[in-house]
Amino acid sequence: MENQRSRPADRGRYAANSMNLHSIKSRLESKGIFLSEDSLCGRPTVIGYEKRFRWRWFATQLNTFVVAADYGDETLTVQSIEALLSEAFSYAKKHYTGWPRGFQSGVGTIAILLSSSIDDDAIKYCRELKAGKKWAGFAVPVAIGTSSNETFVFDRNPMWGRIYYPHFKKIVEDVVS
Repeated sequence: MENQRSRPADRGRYAANSMNLHSIKSRLESKGIFLSEDSLCGRPTVIGYEKRFRWRWFATQLNTFVVAADYGDETLTVQSIEALLSEAFSYAKKHYTGWPRGFQSGVGTIAILLSSSIDDDAIKYCRELKAGKKWAGFAVPVAIGTSSNETFVFDRNPMWGRIYYPHFKKIVEDVVS
């Protein structure tokens, strides 16, 4: 595994300022979107929820969940990211309120995984947004290296749902920067 600190800085990486679940919860509370503390994938989590309607989103309502989980010293892998994304998206489908999904309404899930160790494939997965498409839904993986204070998130907006990704990026920046 390549040393995270030896890589040059680029668009999919930025400093995370000593992140932990408590600091993420505080930021969610300050944005007025903290929802609950829970456990997903057997990990302690903090969850935020916001519902927004924007004309510039072609008059759609977006229900966005931010799910942050602490993996401690366990190495983050693609499998651990996919497992949390899956549980987080199921949680979001069960707990969102508003218009039925698909009828001018969508669900976005931002899964933030904190760990002192992240493997290279997991970093690539987050930066290249390989989480896949969901019907009327979006899954955004974010990995935070707690020992290096680096955040790994998508480099560019995908074509599918392109209008929402600047909003997702802003939420990630607000919560982890």
